[in-house]
Amino acid sequence: GLYKILLMHATRHFVADAYLAFVFWTVLTSLGLCIWYFPLWHMGISGYEVALFADMAPVLLGIPALRRLLRRHRGISAALSLAGIAAYAAARPERRLLGVAVGTAGAMLALASALYEDRVAGSGRLDRAIQAWEAGLLLSVALRMFFQTNNPVWPTMNAANGGWNKTGVALALLALADVVTRRSDEQAEARAAKRADLPASASSQRRAAWMPAGLGFGALLFALHSLYSDSAIVGRWAWDGYPATGPAPVPWGGLVLTALAAGFSAGHRVELATGMLWWGVASAGACALTLVPGWAGFAGGLVLAAYVASVARSILHAVARSPPGRTFLVGVMWYNVLVLAHV
Repeated sequence: GLYKILLMHATRHFVADAYLAFVFWTVLTSLGLCIWYFPLWHMGISGYEVALFADMAPVLLGIPALRRLLRRHRGISAALSLAGIAAYAAARPERRLLGVAVGTAGAMLALASALYEDRVAGSGRLDRAIQAWEAGLLLSVALRMFFQTNNPVWPTMNAANGGWNKTGVALALLALADVVTRRSDEQAEARAAKRADLPASASSQRRAAWMPAGLGFGALLFALHSLYSDSAIVGRWAWDGYPATGPAPVPWGGLVLTALAAGFSAGHRVELATGMLWWGVASAGACALTLVPGWAGFAGGLVLAAYVASVARSILHAVARSPPGRTFLVGVMWYNVLVLAHV
């Protein structure tokens, strides 16, 4: 029955990874929210905006000893990411922002470490890690759709305004326990396979591709965050005026969720997802979303959602085959530039 299925190792690991990916998206989307409090309170630049760069923590993976430590003990970065959702317990906004910044750093380290550790050819481990990351985003979008665009685990939520903070932290601790207790022989097998997997020619190709891989990752992260981390964004963007007469987040946000899920599924067809024809269709969708108001713009946003989701797998595969420190440095810096430019 269902109970026995949940006890299966692979399923349990995937569920744990997907929930920790949900934590990733939760802390990433809450960082800007918590930062924004301070310029509003101080009516100007407060200095707390520097917390935005907490997501650059993966640059530390350029240090070989630290990279080996985090690869062998994934629980360290996963535990740090939990600080982002446990920050709701901090009464002072400054301490809450500090917790979210630490959580963001941990979440980015966890993602970078997972991609680098699971890049074993033929094992399917990398695809499972990517699928868990995608499932975490879909869960985050679905919850925000039903909680009036709020994430119930954001540190700005509490019992009085509909937050599920304690439940979220409890589930995160269960997921963390699964990560910490995974069989060490599986990790040793993965490391041995990795050593045999990367010949010198592949290594040189990997060095040649790390810059575009990093830029692609930054653009991917920005597109998913700014446009599709909330199902209401596209609908609100495509309509002008007040009151809004466009598609309501419920039920029309389900179309955004469906487009993302379809795109993630199509990502396994690499030739289609990375082909120029599909890129051209997505470019037309992006133009429609930007320039055409109404339902046509909303439809363009759905096409763009499917495209962005479909290329996620190829981009993350390229990132996994690249040196983690410099690749994530370029990618996250580009993401931060885009975030600051679009404020």
